[in-house]
Amino acid sequence: MQRAYNQFVDSMRYVKELDALFIHLKDTLHLPNDLSDILRAEIVYAVSAMDKMIHDLVRTGMIEAFQGRRVRTSKFLGFGVSTNTLTTILTIPVPPPEYWFEQEIIERHKTSAFQAPEKIADALSLIWNEQHKWHLLAVAIVIPEQDLTTALKTIISRRNQIVHEADLNLLSGVRNTLNKSETDYVISFIEKLSEEIFKAVK
Repeated sequence: MQRAYNQFVDSMRYVKELDALFIHLKDTLHLPNDLSDILRAEIVYAVSAMDKMIHDLVRTGMIEAFQGRRVRTSKFLGFGVSTNTLTTILTIPVPPPEYWFEQEIIERHKTSAFQAPEKIADALSLIWNEQHKWHLLAVAIVIPEQDLTTALKTIISRRNQIVHEADLNLLSGVRNTLNKSETDYVISFIEKLSEEIFKAVK
């Protein structure tokens, strides 16, 4: 679990290096260029870092549950494995069963994005029995639950505009504006939310 969070922190360090580059180019060198793509990259990488952390937390927690070192949630018990994985576990003694179970998790989750509130809650149900996940996270962050999930949805929507729509307004075809204060908010929000998710499931 700690390793997953440490990787998140490392990934966010790269985001902050991009931010430092933006500040240097804009405020020190006073370049006249439009540097907003650096800010867009910060948003994309921050969301990606959170997504990966949740993937890693879920995979690690599921392996711990498989080994009997963590409470097995009802969603975990309903996860199921392929016949191929089951046969391999039963017939091949090396590597150990948890290795093959991990491969199953990776294969099943490799196309999943754990970014939207409902997707995150669903994924965390594999390792965390709490029924009111977003309420507990909101209490920890000291923000109303509705505000927390709405803010995350807004960030994910903007991330998707950048990644899938070149950050263009679909009606006007004009690029959406983005300033540093908006990006700073996103980075701070993602850091705090990810920290609280880690603390809740570790």
